[in-house]
Amino acid sequence: MVKHPICVVQPETDEDVKAILKISRKHKIPVVPRGAATSAYGGAVTIKPCIVVDFTRMRDVVVGDEKAVAESGAVWLEVEKELNRHGLALRVYPSSAPAGTVGGWIAQGGYGIGSLKYGGIGENLEWIEVADFKDVKRVSGEEMKNYVGLFGTTGLILKACLKVRENTKIESVATEAEFEKSIDLLEGAYHGAFINQKLAGMLGFGDSDLLLLSYEGEAEMEGDRELGSRMWGNRFNLFKAGREKEVIFTEAVLPYETASDFYLKVDLPVEAVFTKDNVVFLGLLPIDNYYKAALKAIKFIRIAERLGGRAYATGMLFPHKGFLDFAKDFKKAVDPESLLNPGKAVESNSFSRLIRLVEMVL
Repeated sequence: MVKHPICVVQPETDEDVKAILKISRKHKIPVVPRGAATSAYGGAVTIKPCIVVDFTRMRDVVVGDEKAVAESGAVWLEVEKELNRHGLALRVYPSSAPAGTVGGWIAQGGYGIGSLKYGGIGENLEWIEVADFKDVKRVSGEEMKNYVGLFGTTGLILKACLKVRENTKIESVATEAEFEKSIDLLEGAYHGAFINQKLAGMLGFGDSDLLLLSYEGEAEMEGDRELGSRMWGNRFNLFKAGREKEVIFTEAVLPYETASDFYLKVDLPVEAVFTKDNVVFLGLLPIDNYYKAALKAIKFIRIAERLGGRAYATGMLFPHKGFLDFAKDFKKAVDPESLLNPGKAVESNSFSRLIRLVEMVL
């Protein structure tokens, strides 16, 4: 099911990437792009003998005209530090920012810190440059939907022009709140996240349901500023909750209209990140029995789907979910031999077929 790559190549320039793709096409060898491999969706897993394109060496960041142009391998936290030197800051970034790369998060798509005010990563791009078997091209606007969240199956992301904000100090407050009431308190915040009592205990924040609200500038709501500061400072460390005991993470995206119903149906440690348009739930499942935990993780997503939600991303695990089917024709047009990260995003594989069988009995 998982295959060893034929080789791993670390390009340094766009020309290097074009040369790799030329070899790929000539010899019909698949290519799999890789950033930091922080995603849990298997986008960088090699399921066929292939060339792994590791973008680690392509990490330049250029700041100018109140924008940042970052190469695919640039680490998000390093981009933020470079922007800060110019009095600017990222609008949004992933919780994996200390290690995650620009190209990796764009290829996965999704939401992160700042998405309550600014939306997902796709809404915070001026343009991206991608390489396919024809050439390197710059795409913007509606055309970016054929690349953002497609895991490199339609083109390899080389660089991106990121929308930014002024580097206004973030001030945070925390307050005890039930999930449903938390939704009514989000107005004016830059970032909002809810953790239930179970997760709060695992993270060392006490034994209550907690709402974190972070603002650009002075906090607009009363609350515990010391705890808010601690929780904000912990925004990259959620996965530490799984260090004492091995856990499986599972994610789902829900519309606001059914988010409260979903929350009441899942009885496990949960974080909910609020975005402009929906709520992203992250559940933690302690592994006493791996197969039982995996079944619960799949059931978590099935419950979300019955309430109008979906899996957070596709990758290797959920290409059968169908919410990226709009890109199938585009994939066939730019990659008719399916050499760009095959078996991901819009193409099934042995892992996704097994998951689909399991879903039929849940």
